[in-house]
Amino acid sequence: MRKLSANSAASLLPLDLWMRGRDLEGRLPARLADWLNEPGLLTDRIHARSGAPVAVRVVEEHLAFLTQEQRALLEARADSCFARRIELVSADRPWVYAETLIPDHTLELHPWLAELGDSSLGSTLADCAEVTRGPFEFAPLPASHPLAAQALARLAETPEVVWARRSWFALRGRRLLVQELFLPEVSR
Repeated sequence: MRKLSANSAASLLPLDLWMRGRDLEGRLPARLADWLNEPGLLTDRIHARSGAPVAVRVVEEHLAFLTQEQRALLEARADSCFARRIELVSADRPWVYAETLIPDHTLELHPWLAELGDSSLGSTLADCAEVTRGPFEFAPLPASHPLAAQALARLAETPEVVWARRSWFALRGRRLLVQELFLPEVSR
C-alpha cells in the first residue's frame, strides 16, 4: 500500500479512496482521529463539544443509483436506492454532512427509513433491535469529489480535503450505507 497524505488524495483513483482503519494506522489527522473512530452517536459528541443542541437539517432526499462497488457492499439486488443527505448542525454551524443510501430491497422491508424527516438516523437505529454495523472505512475526499462538493457547497470555508468515513448497517439482514464527512467546524 502506498503512503497516503491528505495532499495526495486528489491523485488517488476512485477505488483507492475508501480504506479500512488498519490500512491507515498513524495516517489519520490527529485532530480528527477520535472523531473518525467515534463508535457512538455523532450527535452526542457534537453536543458535548459545542455545548448546544444538535439538529438534523435535511438537505435533500431523492431516488438515486448505487455504484457497482456500493451495490456489492450493500448486497443489493438492484442499483436503485433512496438517498438522504443531511447536515448535523449545532449553534447554527454544520459539523457533519452525511449521505445515507438505502437500496430498494432494504426499503421494501423498512419503509420507515424514507420517512425520517429531521430525525437522527443514528438515534433511531440505536433504538432498533437486531442492528449490525459493518466496519468503518475512511477516505480523504478532495473538494472536487462529488460527495465532498455537495458537503462544502453551503460553506464559506472550503478545505482542499474533507475526511470521511462510511459503514453499512444491517436491519434484519438488509443493509444501508452511511457516509459521513467531517466539516471544518469539527477541527476548531
